[in-house]
Amino acid sequence: MENRKLAFVGLEADTTSACLSMLKIMNGRSSVEWMQAEPEDADVLMVANEDSAACQQWQESNKPCIVIYHNNEQKPSAPYTLSHPFRVMQLINILEDVSATLGGSQQDSAKVAPSETPVPNPATAGQENDFSASLYQAVTGKNKEALYQAQSAKGSLFVSPSAGAYFIQEPLFNEVRHKTVALSALKPAANTDLSAYIRRPIAELAWMTAQLASTLPEWLPKDGNFRLKRWPNVRSAKNNRAYLSMSALMTKQPCRREQLAAHAGCEQQQVDRFLSACAMSDLLVCEAGTAAPTRSPMSDEPRRLGSFIQGLRHRLGLSS
Repeated sequence: MENRKLAFVGLEADTTSACLSMLKIMNGRSSVEWMQAEPEDADVLMVANEDSAACQQWQESNKPCIVIYHNNEQKPSAPYTLSHPFRVMQLINILEDVSATLGGSQQDSAKVAPSETPVPNPATAGQENDFSASLYQAVTGKNKEALYQAQSAKGSLFVSPSAGAYFIQEPLFNEVRHKTVALSALKPAANTDLSAYIRRPIAELAWMTAQLASTLPEWLPKDGNFRLKRWPNVRSAKNNRAYLSMSALMTKQPCRREQLAAHAGCEQQQVDRFLSACAMSDLLVCEAGTAAPTRSPMSDEPRRLGSFIQGLRHRLGLSS
């Protein structure tokens, strides 16, 4: 089990105490165990949303910061924020996101060495400038040590598949998040100083990109049988019932698109966006053969939902 250190800066005593109680619930139930440390020694900081010298100092450091603000305050323009009061599931989500950006190693993320090999398996002519296709190729190709760059009218972002992260500056991040900017296809990048860029998980970029699509991308077969390597580790997938339902089924068996739509009770477009996001996160496997038949939803739905809720309560330490 991996250990991470978390420090609290400027938070009230009751907030810190609540966080520590939530961490006790989380520890032992995930691949990362969090422990309290001093800010100088911590991997991640939880910082109050205030103008004190200490808070400003640590928010400007190179450590990932989760800014805690009261629900009657305006949301800060920071990569990671939590509205107080918050629940254990919200804390789990954001710590998992931060942990994903840190990666499995402690290597310096200021510079990522590029590869001299070009993007593997170039897209078809119709996909030449397709950012989603190039992102899929980058994360699933053999040359994951490469650093890739996409350009836009608002600046560039960089993708490092080996680090499981992308690097972006705040103005462009806001444009990408609000779907108001077009990105070029990813290309191999030269050696670049990324110290001025924010490091974020690739899965987040994949999910934001997938929301732009109206149909299944051409690089995924429409008649394929799809399964998941593991559950998606992004907030969007954890807070949506249809995504949860599809994730639960696809980790057990390969499924067709129509089967997923019927199982989750959602539109085909939502299924296609889910599959696209999972593919660009390198979570999707396409298998040949016939998918398992869909069981009757009327007879199995109560039992399936009950089992899911029971399992979720157990993971959160809420089972009696």
